[in-house]
Amino acid sequence: MDASPSKRSRKATRQTGEAVQSDNLTNLTSSLMSKEIPADKDNTPLFTLEDEKNKELDESISALRRELDTLAKKKEALLSEEDMSLEKAHLMNDEHIDRLHRYNDIKDAGQILFGKLAELKGKTVKEIYEEYGVNLKD
Repeated sequence: MDASPSKRSRKATRQTGEAVQSDNLTNLTSSLMSKEIPADKDNTPLFTLEDEKNKELDESISALRRELDTLAKKKEALLSEEDMSLEKAHLMNDEHIDRLHRYNDIKDAGQILFGKLAELKGKTVKEIYEEYGVNLKD
């Protein structure tokens, strides 16, 4: 069956609206494209849309560089406040990691010894820890 008159009317109105929007877009595009870009004596454009975009990008890059410089200065100020250079901080970190490795190796050796002692005495490792006054969390 055919659509009711009100449905056909809405559909026609919507299609007309879409056509008007399309025409408006075409007219706007044409008017923008037809606008002349200022030129010098030789009729060479003084700038192009690409130049404007590049200018915006250059300004953005400049702003980011200024921000990077500011952050670098803040970093240097913080490091100098603590009287610590970045190299010294890395050295301290490396020394700390080396100490942790040694501690873990010694702890592993101790646990192996407690395990062997528990095996020889026929006790649990927990009982050996308690016998020698060592906390299980140690």
